[in-house]
Amino acid sequence: MLSRTTIKLNKSLFQRAAVCAEKTGYSSVEEFVEHLIQKEVARFEAADSKEDVEKKLKGLGYLA
Repeated sequence: MLSRTTIKLNKSLFQRAAVCAEKTGYSSVEEFVEHLIQKEVARFEAADSKEDVEKKLKGLGYLA
């Protein structure tokens, strides 16, 4: 059995995620968000170097 933890989101982001989850057929917001996180983590794990990770983070707006 998989262990779970809680992540807090602001209400407006949660509501937006809920709309997307419903439109795309996910059974819950949690399932939708978990899938998104899995995809992003896989992208970073596949990065060849620190520079690739930094480039991806900049592209996502996390780094200036």
